[in-house]
Amino acid sequence: MKKIYLLSTFLFFAFGSYSQINNEEQFIKDSIETVKIKLIRPQIKFDNRINFYGSQALPITGFDVGVLLAEKLRVTLGYYNMNNSLKEKEFAKNDTAYGTLIHLEYGSINTELMYKDTRFLSLGLPLEIGAGMNTFRDKNITADRVLKTRSGALIFVNFGISATFKPMRFLGLKGIVGYRKMAYNQVKEFNFDGLFTSIGLNVDLHALTTQIKMFNLKKRYHRGNNITNAVDILTN
Repeated sequence: MKKIYLLSTFLFFAFGSYSQINNEEQFIKDSIETVKIKLIRPQIKFDNRINFYGSQALPITGFDVGVLLAEKLRVTLGYYNMNNSLKEKEFAKNDTAYGTLIHLEYGSINTELMYKDTRFLSLGLPLEIGAGMNTFRDKNITADRVLKTRSGALIFVNFGISATFKPMRFLGLKGIVGYRKMAYNQVKEFNFDGLFTSIGLNVDLHALTTQIKMFNLKKRYHRGNNITNAVDILTN
């Protein structure tokens, strides 16, 4: 009876040790499969730009959606718009104020070569080709009356340098400094060549889904606790 008890105890611990080792190996295997680099990673960026027209700063808002290829090349399609008044066109005559309103709306093909990428910082060279429509309204501001409207197509190129700070793997704050060059402009009086800056929120959808999968994986294999795992996944 004593021998049977000892044999049973040995088999119990041996089986437990084997299961634990097998469980650890499977966890490592599943983790590697979850975090491995993908060829295509979905991307979204919400953008706020400042375009300089002479000494005036004109804000433009928009977004782009696309993919990051092989961790090196970002390719997206964007949409942007702007509504503002041109200060250099403002004047007063006989106690009446006049001005010119501008509405700009365009789409773009955006590419960006990522030449340096670390955990918290990535650097890139963005190149964008945009095409859209400009609409100008000369207005009697005092009487709130539009005097003249004219519209025209435009095509331009944006290029510059970018830096993205990533406090979380899936969420980054992206800044761009660049130059805008007009290639075609139907409204000749409006020369939009000049500097621009951009600050936007960059979301890496693949990194977000990967973090969620890793959280669920640790929960399934009973690694740590939910709060610790969530903090580690968000900050590591």
